[in-house]
Amino acid sequence: MQTVHLAPTDIHAVATDILQLLGTPKDSAALVADSLVGAQMVGHDSHGVVRLTEYASFVERRVVTPGATATVASQFAAISTVDGNHGWGQPAATFATRLAGDAAHDFGIGASSLRNCNHVGRIGEYAEQLAERGLVSIIWCNADPCVAPFGGRDRMLGTNPFAVGVPVDGAHPFILDFATAATAEGKLRVARSEGRDVPRGAIIDSQGNPSTDPSAFYDGGSLLPFGGHKGYAMSAFIELLGGGLSGNHPSITSRYRIGNGVVIVAMRPEAFDASDFGIDIGETIEALRASTPIDTQSPVLIPGDVEATVRAQRAESIPVGESIWTDVTRLRDSLSSSTRF
Repeated sequence: MQTVHLAPTDIHAVATDILQLLGTPKDSAALVADSLVGAQMVGHDSHGVVRLTEYASFVERRVVTPGATATVASQFAAISTVDGNHGWGQPAATFATRLAGDAAHDFGIGASSLRNCNHVGRIGEYAEQLAERGLVSIIWCNADPCVAPFGGRDRMLGTNPFAVGVPVDGAHPFILDFATAATAEGKLRVARSEGRDVPRGAIIDSQGNPSTDPSAFYDGGSLLPFGGHKGYAMSAFIELLGGGLSGNHPSITSRYRIGNGVVIVAMRPEAFDASDFGIDIGETIEALRASTPIDTQSPVLIPGDVEATVRAQRAESIPVGESIWTDVTRLRDSLSSSTRF
């Protein structure tokens, strides 16, 4: 696999240019670019700039209104419902995250839901935003159908990611963030662009046969849930509540609205009768890290450690697949040429 190494600021500039050429206001374009580059910086390339060609197609198909901004559709005590108004997902999700965090500070717990928005990116970034405010969070999100239920072969569920964030005194937060599919769809996109196979157990072809060729998915196959029936059950829960509570609706219903249905719950630890919360979190995490590893070259980690390490490694230079970067720059040049006339 051929890669190019680029400064984060250079990637951000190109991503921002593309988004502005698509009709996105400058501030929103920069925020979406922040999300894409941020995903690359922590090693989640599936949610990075590889998404830009897909995002451009959303605008072309009028799935996304680039200039739209999110608004509060309704509010009940500490719960806000946010309407993305079919704009970009990241600005809408950032707005919903802020509202949930504000309510948690005021009431001890706060929640928000989000509907009518585009792909919101890596949901772990919103858990990180809340952890920076000293808040615990639980986030789930449904998506367009692409995953087969356990024992089935049809696309019935989204990749339906789930995230949890816990602030840790004096260290980076505990951030759990994973799709309930065996792999994120974006990872298939990256693998296909780089000519790589994917692990067995991640996808089936259109006939329900196991496959390691990412193209089998794009030719009518399906992703599989992680962990068999357990991942399927968790995905179904997120489908019901991510789709149902947000008003975006579960993805296999006739009322489903394209995009992500997101629910964000934020909690203020001080509001609970748990005066030793910070100490408990720190001691537990350090005990886990200090436990005896099976392989002395691979210490025990906690969720968030890998991302923190990769972020430090990529602070100055981010590797991007050469074919992906070629597609991105070609998209920018094409959009730039078409807007001159």
